[in-house]
Amino acid sequence: MDASGDNLYADRMKEWQAFFDWAWDAYDFDEGDWNEGFGFEDRWDRTKALARTMAGLYCLVYSPGSGNWDPDGNILQWGWRYSSKEIDELDARCGNGTANARTQWGIVIDNWTRLFLNFFYGQGVVLRAGTILHEARHADWKGHDDGNNDSSWEYNGAWRWQVVWLWWYYVAAEGSTPALKLQARQRANAILASNFTKDPGFRIQ
Repeated sequence: MDASGDNLYADRMKEWQAFFDWAWDAYDFDEGDWNEGFGFEDRWDRTKALARTMAGLYCLVYSPGSGNWDPDGNILQWGWRYSSKEIDELDARCGNGTANARTQWGIVIDNWTRLFLNFFYGQGVVLRAGTILHEARHADWKGHDDGNNDSSWEYNGAWRWQVVWLWWYYVAAEGSTPALKLQARQRANAILASNFTKDPGFRIQ
């Protein structure tokens, strides 16, 4: 819980109901998608999926520092606004163990983003925030163009957006720790090495 950042961010939220209510509405949570073990009944239990998701959203919103939300600034400052605008609904599911999340988008179909057990328990808070931004890029109708990979950095897909957010977190996040910033850099470099068909040719130092 310390290593994942859940204790840090849960203590920072301090059962802040106003933030919970804002996020619940902004990302269109529904009780039926978050009950029966996912945490709706114990919304502040940091071992449950709902509280861990809220920690990721809090990280996404407040990493640039309270009030430092410049729509013309870096992605750390406006990524949360983009994600809340593009994601149609945020649902919890068990999944099959192969993915952290999945987003469905299109015309005349139900648009949704589903978070799976790997998202809640296989990633720390900072990586959850990056995953939410990744899925928001899909919700903006930008899929991967080479299997689960993006063909290149220039494609400007979900992997690039996730890397850029993690990069800025590593460089500029307020209220973080060296360990969590290191997790962001390591994850960004892992994506650069594995999730672009054409290697972007750089790593974050």
